[in-house]
Amino acid sequence: MIFRFSERGPFDTGPLSIWGFVNFGSGVPDGVCLPDGLPVLSDDDETPPPLVERDGDAVTLHFHDVARFRIGFGDCSITAFDIDPDTSDCVIDHILNDHIAPRLLAEMGELVLHASAVRFGDEVALFLGETGAGKSTLATSLHQAGYELLGDDASIVTHGPAGYMARAVYSSLRLYPETIITLLGSNTATSPMADHSDKQNVHLPASAHAPAGPLPLTAIVFLDGDCGASEAKAAPLDSMRACIALVEQSFSLDPHDPRCAARRLAALSQLALAVPAYRLSYPHDFARLGEVHAVIETILKARRPIEPVVRQGSIVK
Repeated sequence: MIFRFSERGPFDTGPLSIWGFVNFGSGVPDGVCLPDGLPVLSDDDETPPPLVERDGDAVTLHFHDVARFRIGFGDCSITAFDIDPDTSDCVIDHILNDHIAPRLLAEMGELVLHASAVRFGDEVALFLGETGAGKSTLATSLHQAGYELLGDDASIVTHGPAGYMARAVYSSLRLYPETIITLLGSNTATSPMADHSDKQNVHLPASAHAPAGPLPLTAIVFLDGDCGASEAKAAPLDSMRACIALVEQSFSLDPHDPRCAARRLAALSQLALAVPAYRLSYPHDFARLGEVHAVIETILKARRPIEPVVRQGSIVK
């Protein structure tokens, strides 16, 4: 029952590479009780947040009517069980890589954001937004314009002597078929992301110049998501608004854990004070993505700092 994680995923290298995965299929491990009344998985492109149950040094994540995963911190194990017989392997991979991995890293003390990471020279910018805001599409278009896409879903931010650094949790990209054909072409290598979504995992060729570690974080860009915008424009965000937006787009294993929440809020507040943040709005039109690129290039070159006065509005002093 011991299985390997999918290759080139977050469990392949780094701090999660020591974790093991056990698959019980539709069975249930001894001593585990199943809760009642879980909501049904909705028919959209995102897996809803799981129900979280703590039991000593273990945490169980109940992913609705799909599967359950018990995370054992004592032996660094993830056990999948009570899996619906109709659930395909790609759904399990999606949950492990895109839902459990970033939450697990956050529980281990990392600051993990739901963000696409794009490399601009020797630096990286993060793009965040609600579901449907278009961060994966925008990141892919930047990649096609010559800026390397490091990952489209989750990024780790660290702080050290050189300032704030960022890297993708793993090299990932998920797009709808129309976007794949328009931006990448019909011969692009893909695989299904999940049964309940039309999105596809896109397998871009590995870059020979991929960074070996995190890169300096130059900007945080929040996508407005307003499909009706008439032009591409970016406006600086003060630290308070940036911090609130970061909280909404950060990962946590258990959002109801007050200790972890306080630690995450303090870290996000300091990040919002230190790294310039912007709100970007633009028409959701493939033909006008060049205009969006020009706006992004302008704000990255300008490196407009956050005015010191906004420190008075910081959530955590």
